Amino acid sequence: MYELTHIKGRTWTIESPARVGLYQLDDTRVVLIDAGSDKEAGRKIHQVLDRNHWQLAAIYITHSNADHIGGCRFLQDRTGCRIYAPGMECAFTKWPALEPSFLYGGYPFKALRHKFLMAQPCDCRELTPHVLPEGLEMIDLPGHFFQMQGFRTADDVVFLADCLNSRETLKKYGISFVYDVRAYLETLDRVRDMQAAVFVPAHAPVTEDIR
Repeated sequence: MYELTHIKGRTWTIESPARVGLYQLDDTRVVLIDAGSDKEAGRKIHQVLDRNHWQLAAIYITHSNADHIGGCRFLQDRTGCRIYAPGMECAFTKWPALEPSFLYGGYPFKALRHKFLMAQPCDCRELTPHVLPEGLEMIDLPGHFFQMQGFRTADDVVFLADCLNSRETLKKYGISFVYDVRAYLETLDRVRDMQAAVFVPAHAPVTEDIR
């Protein structure tokens, strides 16, 4: 776990329960796609960066579920990096108590206020195309959560966040969370027909054939 895996060109992944993407801006600066599930994940990601003498410039969040933003606070405190998340996901990243509150429909009782549903707050800015560095492109992937985004790198590697799950993940949990069923099904149709050199889902194996 937390191994650095080269995908193609300047595109890498850091293996974790919710796979993290890494894109090299140059020889010393990198950006992340998502940040791991908690403080300990953030610590291990930071160790990967240190071993490779990389400076973290920014984190681009696909969506605000705690397993994707849990490492943000630690990484931002350690590196001073900027964090960007799309639209409503930005609000949930800044104020993570919104996630269990939304799921429950009111003030979350103690059993809902844990790291798997509520990350630590961090300073987050809204993700828009103009804040992306050269070599990264946003892809709308609505349905699973409010305004989930994927990313395509200049190496033609597409990060798909949570729009797909492995058979093992589906079997383990039985029911997967979908915010907007119609949008989710439309996203699946769009991803099925998408072209890329490599596809990187957060919870399924990396593949060249997304079908």
